[in-house]
Order: sequence, then C-alpha cells, then structure tokens
Amino acid sequence: MESLKDDLLAAAPGRVRFGEPMRLHTSFHIGGPAEIWAEPQEPEQLRALLAVAADAGLTVTMVGGGANLLVRDEGIPGLVVHLSGTGFQYLTPVRRTGTVRRTDLGTDLIAGAALPLEWLIRRAQGAGLSGVEFLAGVPGHVGGAVRMNAGTHDDEGKFHHFGDRVRELKVMNLTGQVKTLPAEAAGFGYRSSTFLSGWIVLEALLRFTPDDAGEIAARVRRLWAFKKRTQDWSAPSVGCIFKNPTSVRRTESTSGTSYRSAGWMVDQAGMKGFRIGGAIVSPRHANFILNDGNARSADVLALVEEARARVLKQFGVELETEVQILPAHPELVKG
Repeated sequence: MESLKDDLLAAAPGRVRFGEPMRLHTSFHIGGPAEIWAEPQEPEQLRALLAVAADAGLTVTMVGGGANLLVRDEGIPGLVVHLSGTGFQYLTPVRRTGTVRRTDLGTDLIAGAALPLEWLIRRAQGAGLSGVEFLAGVPGHVGGAVRMNAGTHDDEGKFHHFGDRVRELKVMNLTGQVKTLPAEAAGFGYRSSTFLSGWIVLEALLRFTPDDAGEIAARVRRLWAFKKRTQDWSAPSVGCIFKNPTSVRRTESTSGTSYRSAGWMVDQAGMKGFRIGGAIVSPRHANFILNDGNARSADVLALVEEARARVLKQFGVELETEVQILPAHPELVKG
C-alpha cells in the first residue's frame, strides 16, 4: 500500500488524499469517503494517475463539480479523480480559417472541462457572445455539463441543451489515449451523452452567436429571477432529482394547462414536505430533495424510492433519477 501511495503522490504531487469526505465535494453535502481522491492539474498528471490505477487494479471514478451527485454513505472505492487547476480551467477564443485555428476573438470558444459554468457564462457575456446564458443558475463544470447534456429553459420558455452548443470534444480514455470527437459522436440525448462512456472530457469547442453584452446580461438576470421564484435554494440539494418523463403530456386543470413534469407528479402524489431522517422533499418544488444539515445518503435514497412508488401507483409512470448516484449499483438505482 505504501508503494501505491508513493506512486500516486508522484503522479500528482500534493494533489492526492486518502479517505476524503465526499460531502465536501457535492452540493448535497452528503456522502461517505473516497478511498483515494486525486486532483490532477493538467492532462499529463491525469494520464499518470490513470496508469498507476491500471497497474494497481483500481476502479476509476470521475467527479466534476458535484452539483448533480449523490454519494452513498459507504463512500466510493478506488481512485476518484477531480480535474482542477489552470490545465483544465481555461477559456480560449478561437477562429477557424480552413483547417487552421487562430487565437482570436470569434464565435467559437474552447472551454476546459473544469471551467465552472458561471465563469463560462460571465466571460462569454463580456465578449458579447450568446449561447449559454440559459445555464444561469445551473451549478457545475463544463465537463459535467457535457456528460449530462445539461439543459433547461431560457427566459422565453424555450428548452436548450448544452450539447446543442458543442462542436467537438477532446477526450481521454482510461489508457491515456487522447482523441478529438465531433459533437455527433457524443450521442447527446436528454440528460445524457450515450457514446462518451469510458472517455474523460478534457475540453469542449463551443459555438456562440455575437450579441449585445447588455442584452445577454438582461437575459441572465431574468433567468436568475425566475429560478429564485420557482426553485428552492433554502438548503443543500442537487436541483432536480428526477428526469421528466420522455412522453410529455399536458392536462387541463382549474389553473389552466398543467405540464406533467416529474415534479408535478411527485407533488400530486402528496410528497411535498415528506421527510425521512434529515432529507425532505421541498415544500416549494417537489422535484427537489433538501438536506436539512443531518441527512444521510440512505435518507435521500429512501425518499427517492417512496416518490417513485407513489408516482408509479398513481400515474403508471416509472420515474428515472436525474441525479448521478455513486457507486451506481444497477440493482438498486434506476435511471
């Protein structure tokens, strides 16, 4: 074990810890320890860590900003890798001329996987480039947004996916091989990128549309105001727990046309305010589960199963989880 520790520390000096509490690295503030936690600062450190893990037979788990993550109370075995530092947190403006890319202000930007979405929005806005402001209020990093194909409505109610803005991706596999993929090769779908399994996102080439910086800022403010009115930010959470059903239905109600989203069905099933241990379904937004400060992962998972069972009984719909649950045991976790 001492030899393994030495090899890991040599691969990423000063950036490897053992028994790291995962509650420190998720927006839920929940989770058992990572057996080994590593924060490579650039691709060569990542490649070196992967080589050590392969030689030692360690499983490798990638964790981004932790904004859509629930870690089980038992923790995560093996090597948990979190990209960080300037080697992964950059935004480079580019312009294409034939097959040559010249660093220059243009409508394409290369974003490192560890770049926070908030930084991406702010810097694109400052450059007068529109295209990602719909992500205002969405936590996390570029790599996670690619992996989950992050999506939400803009200030006019139109739904957008992050994958729609991706031109191409630079990725690395677990053997350290790096390749560039066109966006079509990612298999972007609702809350997924099907064909990226086994690949680590290093950077994304994103397309933007020139626009007035003031107009972009106004749209961001409107989105923030809407989310503060409709979402529950009163306690730690991961945002929406469940994916919306793929077959969207609308029904007439006394208040007009009601969208049968996952949150609407969980609400109708009587789950708002329902508590198990330190986890509670938000009284404000039924697709949010909150940590009152003492929640365990088991509490959240029990609430998830209770909500799924009630919705299945009442609506005949089997909800799938949007939150990533680690370690992901297929026999326990659906979605």
